[in-house]
Amino acid sequence: MLRLSLRPYLIVLFFLGLADHLHTSGVIAGTSELVYNGFSADMKLDGKALWINDALSLTDGPGGTSGHAFCSYPLSFQNHPGGAISSFSTTFVFVMGFKQYKGNGMAFVLSSTSDLPDDSPGEYLGLLYSNSDGHVFFAVEFDTFLNPEIDDIDDNHVGIDVNSLVSVESKTAGFYDYIGEFQTIVLRSGKPVQAWVDYDSKSHQLNVTLAACCISKPQLPLLSTTVNLSSLLSLGPVYAGFSASSSKVSSDHYVLGWSLKLDGVAQPLDYTLLPFGAGDETREESKSDVTFYIVKGVPSIVLLVFLIVLFILICRHLRKAKEDDEWEIKCGMPSFTYKDLLTATEGFSNKMLLGKGGFGRVYKGVLPSTTQHVAIKRVSPESKQGKKEFMAEIAILGHVRHRNLVQLLGYCRYKQELLLVYDYMPNGSLDRYLYDNTTPTLDWAQRLRIIKGVASGLFYLHEDWEQVIIHRDIKASNVLLDDDMNGRLGDFGLARLHDHGVDAHTTHVAGTWGYIAPELARLGKATKATDVFAFGVFTIEVVCGRKPIGPANTSGGLLALADWVCGTWQGGSIIDAVDPELKDYDTAEVELVLKLGLLCSHSLSRSRPCMRLVMLYLEGGARLADFQPASLVTDGHEDEEIDQALCTSAATTVTILSGR
Repeated sequence: MLRLSLRPYLIVLFFLGLADHLHTSGVIAGTSELVYNGFSADMKLDGKALWINDALSLTDGPGGTSGHAFCSYPLSFQNHPGGAISSFSTTFVFVMGFKQYKGNGMAFVLSSTSDLPDDSPGEYLGLLYSNSDGHVFFAVEFDTFLNPEIDDIDDNHVGIDVNSLVSVESKTAGFYDYIGEFQTIVLRSGKPVQAWVDYDSKSHQLNVTLAACCISKPQLPLLSTTVNLSSLLSLGPVYAGFSASSSKVSSDHYVLGWSLKLDGVAQPLDYTLLPFGAGDETREESKSDVTFYIVKGVPSIVLLVFLIVLFILICRHLRKAKEDDEWEIKCGMPSFTYKDLLTATEGFSNKMLLGKGGFGRVYKGVLPSTTQHVAIKRVSPESKQGKKEFMAEIAILGHVRHRNLVQLLGYCRYKQELLLVYDYMPNGSLDRYLYDNTTPTLDWAQRLRIIKGVASGLFYLHEDWEQVIIHRDIKASNVLLDDDMNGRLGDFGLARLHDHGVDAHTTHVAGTWGYIAPELARLGKATKATDVFAFGVFTIEVVCGRKPIGPANTSGGLLALADWVCGTWQGGSIIDAVDPELKDYDTAEVELVLKLGLLCSHSLSRSRPCMRLVMLYLEGGARLADFQPASLVTDGHEDEEIDQALCTSAATTVTILSGR
C-alpha cells in the first residue's frame, strides 16, 4: 500500500516541517512547452478526473469509471500546411494503486479532439477501441487490466497505440539498469513511476523509457520502434493529456507531474515539488503513523538510529580511505584544485560549454595562475561507469607523450566531482569539419596530414611506448584539431594497456557501432588488430566524407562504408568514392589511402597490416602491392591467430624502398 511505501518520504518531511508546504510550479504558457510540477486548475477535465492536493486524479471510486485530463490549449505540431512536423519530448510521474486496486490502467494521449467519451471504462483505458468515428489518436498505455477468467492474473505492460488499442508494440513494464539488466516495475504497486516518451519526426523513431521515481533516465529505452505519426500531427491542433479507466471496483490513477516540449528535450521535473502524498486521507493517515512511532518508541529508536548512523559513518570513512589509496596509487596526487577549475570555467557556465560526451560535459577554461587555455571534462556524478573510465584515462594519458595525442595536464577530485584537464584544441573535433556545413571544407593536404597524424599516434600506442595501449574507440569525433589543424587522438576512457608480447584481458565489446571489428563483436576481445580495423574505417571516412554506416542506394537498408567503397571500386574507379567537396587532390595518394583503409578494415584480422606497416605505406617507405576488391571478400570463417612478431599481411607484399 502507498502509505507504507511513502513512509521514508513522509518521515523526512515531518521532521523538516515541510509536509504542508509543497506547492505546484508554474506552467510555461505557450504552444510549444508546458511544465507541471504538481497541478493547478488550468487543465480541461472530464469524467471522474479531479484535483486532489496538487495531484491530478483520473479516476475516483468504484462503479466503472473513466477520466480524461488535457492541457487547456491545443499544441501545433506544424507551423503551416506542408511544413515540417515538430518532434516532441515528454516526461511524467504517475502512481497507480493507492487503495485496493483492481483497475485497468492509464495512458498518455495525443488526440485530434479533447472530447472523449466518459462512458468507456474497463480495459479500453477511457479511449475508443479504434478510430472508426474519425477520431485520430496516439497513446502510450500503462496496462494493468486484470482478467478474472485467467486465474486472476493481471497484466503489467507498456504499449504503443496508434488509432487503435491493439498495440503496435508492447513489453512488460520495467527498465534496463546501467549494466543492461532488465528490472521489472509493478505498475499498480502504489509507488511513483516516471515515464519518458521521445519522438523524432524526421526518422519517425519513437522511444518509450520507464524507471522508478526518482532516478536518472535509463540510457536504454524500454520500447524503441518506428511509427509515423504524421497523419495525426499534421491535422492541426492536437490535444495532449491523459486518460484512465477502472472496472466495477475501486481504483486510483494519479499524475503527479508532467513536462512536454516540441522540438527539444522536455524540461526535467522538480521532484521536491511533486505531491507524493496525493490524497488528504492518505497524507493524514501517514502523518499519524509517524507521530505514533516517534512518541511510543523514543528510547529504542534513538539508540537504534545512533548505532546505524555511527556504523554508516565508520563504513564511509573506511571506504573513502581505501578509495584515496587506490586513486593515489593508480593516478598520482591531484593536480588542480576544484576552486581553480571553478574559476577557470566561470562557475562551469554554459557559455564555456564545448560539448557533451558519454560521461559528462566538456568546458573551455582559462587557468587563473597561468592564463593557459584548457579543456575540462566534468564527469557526471550520475554516471555509473564514469569512475572506471576516469581512472583509465588518467593512468594512461598521465604517462604518454606524443604530438598526435591529446595531452592530459592533470585532474581534480572534489566530493562527487571528477574532472580531467587537457590542452585546449581550438579547432574542435574532426567530425564537425566532415559533416557540419557551417565549417570550412578540409582540403586534401589537411586530410592526409590528419590521417598520418592519427596513424603516428596509434603506432606510438601499439609499438613505441613501454606498454601496449589499445585505444578501443578510434573515430572522427575523438580526433581533435590543434591550431595548425594537426589531428590528435583523444578520449582514452575505454583504453586498456598491457605488456608487449602479452594478450589483452578485455573480454567485452566496447567502441562505437560502425568502427567495431567483426571478431570484437563476436568474441569481445580487443586487440591491436581491432584498433587497426577502426583506423581503416576512420581513414575511408576522412577521404569520402561519409559516416561509417549509411543508407544503401537501392535496398533502403544500411550499408557499411567499406562495402560501399568496394562497390564503387568494382563498378568503375575507386576514386569515384572521394568526397564531392574535395576538389584538388593527388589521385595516386587518394587511391593509396583508400586501398590502405580497405585493407586495414579487412574482415579477417590476420589480413590487416600492423601500424608500423601502415606508417611505412603512408610515408612512402614501403609500396602497397596491387590487389582487387574481390580479395577483400571472405567466407566468414576467420582465423583468430595474428602473427604480431612478423607483422605481415596475407593480402600484401611489402617492398621496402631504398633511401628511407
